[in-house]
Amino acid sequence: MVQSGDLARNTSYRYGDLVKSQRVAAHPYQELAYSIMEQIERGELPPGTKLPSVRTLAKDHDVSSMTAQKALSQLAQDGYAESVAGLGYFAKEPPSSPAASNVGESLAEVAQQLHQLQSEVGTLAARLERLEQRSAD
Repeated sequence: MVQSGDLARNTSYRYGDLVKSQRVAAHPYQELAYSIMEQIERGELPPGTKLPSVRTLAKDHDVSSMTAQKALSQLAQDGYAESVAGLGYFAKEPPSSPAASNVGESLAEVAQQLHQLQSEVGTLAARLERLEQRSAD
């Protein structure tokens, strides 16, 4: 199971992916970020929508301003929000999952490798048969 500390050490994982797949114990800022991320993914906060301010998030979710700021920063780091200096955070188009975007490529690669292996097995089978015939003679 993925531990919550793994998120800090391994930046190749987006927090939302970890929560969806592992149900990790989360810090309050991560829970808040995940809640907003879900709203973005469901289209409740379409791209370009201004996200609530740090103060509003802190008040509405009963968290500190630091926790709200960390949640917004996490959203920006994960590609769900964009920070615009002096204006705040805005929702972005949800990033596509690396696994989902590479499925077609992966399947094509697997099919190519399978074909290559079948060809090599055929060649090896023919060589083995010739060797067996030589040793029988």
